[in-house]
Amino acid sequence: MKKLYLFAAALLPALFQACDFLEAPPSTGLNEDGVFADRALAEQYITGIYAEGMPLGFSMGSSGIDRGLCATSTHAGACDEAESGTSWDKTNVSWNVNNHNNNDIDWEEDPRHNTRWSTIRKCNIVLERINEVPYDPGDPDFNSRSMGEAYFMRAIVFWEGVYRYGGLPIVDHRISGAETGKIPRSTFEECIEFIVQDCDKAAELLPVKYTNSTLVGRATRIAALALKSRVLLYAASPLFNTDSPYMSLGGENAKLTSYGNYDPERWKRAADAAKEALDAALDAGYALYRGGTPETNYEYVWTQPDNVEIILANKKYRNFSTSNNPITGNIPQWAGSSWSDGGLFATFNFVRKYEKRDGTPQTWSMEGGDDLLQKYAELDPRFAQTIGYQGSVWSDEIGKLDFLPTGAHYVSYDKTKHLVRKWVPRTLKATSPKNYTNMDWIVFRVAELYLNYAEALNEYKGPTAEAFAAVNEVRSRSGMPDFPQSLDQDQFREKLRNERAVELAFEDHRFWDIRRWMIAEQEGVMQGDMYGLQISAIVGSDEIHYKPYVFEKRLWNARSYLHPIKQNEIEKGYMLQNPGW
Repeated sequence: MKKLYLFAAALLPALFQACDFLEAPPSTGLNEDGVFADRALAEQYITGIYAEGMPLGFSMGSSGIDRGLCATSTHAGACDEAESGTSWDKTNVSWNVNNHNNNDIDWEEDPRHNTRWSTIRKCNIVLERINEVPYDPGDPDFNSRSMGEAYFMRAIVFWEGVYRYGGLPIVDHRISGAETGKIPRSTFEECIEFIVQDCDKAAELLPVKYTNSTLVGRATRIAALALKSRVLLYAASPLFNTDSPYMSLGGENAKLTSYGNYDPERWKRAADAAKEALDAALDAGYALYRGGTPETNYEYVWTQPDNVEIILANKKYRNFSTSNNPITGNIPQWAGSSWSDGGLFATFNFVRKYEKRDGTPQTWSMEGGDDLLQKYAELDPRFAQTIGYQGSVWSDEIGKLDFLPTGAHYVSYDKTKHLVRKWVPRTLKATSPKNYTNMDWIVFRVAELYLNYAEALNEYKGPTAEAFAAVNEVRSRSGMPDFPQSLDQDQFREKLRNERAVELAFEDHRFWDIRRWMIAEQEGVMQGDMYGLQISAIVGSDEIHYKPYVFEKRLWNARSYLHPIKQNEIEKGYMLQNPGW
């Protein structure tokens, strides 16, 4: 019987797929009964929910629910962070040229557009039936913990939809065959409250930490509070917390894409949630990683799984190599990519966000200069741990980078001369015998909570002492000086947004921060001139000449602040399309 149930469990993900958006699937009661009669199978079923629902910034191929934007990892190439070397990447043929339509969003950005609903259905099934699982004295908290996991996963999966589309249908139970699957959109506010309630329920049921290493990677109380912090921060932001939507659906329908009014108390609520999550994390032993030096601390955070700063990470994929996604999409051919046009290249727009080590802006001449290496050496230590630049060490195998026209690492499609090296460990080898690396996609880490808290406090009542203290904790870990106490609210906001861009670089925050702050149309963000560098040797000198130049003019349309709901759903007559689509 055990083998039969294992076979049934393997079938369940396919059998529970929603036939069409929210419609109820065919009955699978017999196999389902078997799963919830067996603790091991119930746990396996919940593990499947994690596999298809946990956020993943890495692009793992050109098909399936983990394809992301197709080539490179993260959404960096679709905003001012980077440019994808692959000309056919969705960032280049869709986002950066404003080439969207109403039926391709699952291909262009959101590959979980349809499976999101079947994942939510599975969460609802767990909530409905988990208490039928027989009591196990060896794991007496299994049922309550599993219920907490289901609440958490339902919250994060639904949230992944809401911040992309605005208000969506709330499905808080298993839709039976007797019910219609055509559920209209709830308001944005109703969706936020539903998600927050699920986070609170999850936090009540989940452990603070796992002592069993086999459970690390599952939801915890701290993860639920971190999710609540992120949700309320986004909800308080200009895209949603407004009485002037970016585009209007008119009347009460405006509340589908925003609150429909501005309330400063939403910032207070976001600050309180961030403080609650941060305090709980610190009490549980999480902290900013400070075990090395400012030259190594930041890189350690994303190269060492389960370090003290990681609250939750997606552990679905392991054993990365240079010939497999996502690594092969991030590196150029000389580093072992199987693609002749591979690589993720940081824009000069983004490089300019790195301050000097004294906390002042770097002075870059847009006319060019003869001191490129000196300027690099003066930058925030996080720069060298994030970006591969002329003269820097790319990896133990490759050594120093040479992007000059005759250099070993020059490729014609490199438009910026700044290669993103985050997510590519220095120990990774391309030549035989190859080695493999384990890296987890970071879902929540402590630094984000500090930055969430600082932002929400400043927006609520200006740059308080607590706001300064929070952001300064993050900066001091990397050897950067405190924010100047003279900053007013607007100045603090701009400097904090820059800090967030640098600290959370290439972790899939920038693309969404730009949208929630509604700054996409600003010059050089998701519209206008994107800069790279032209570099050349200086005869008789070890220095490098640099000259900024525009490699691309990107396009943006305000309708893209929210994704379109696929038109084939709109045509069924029960949902309104987002404005502009």
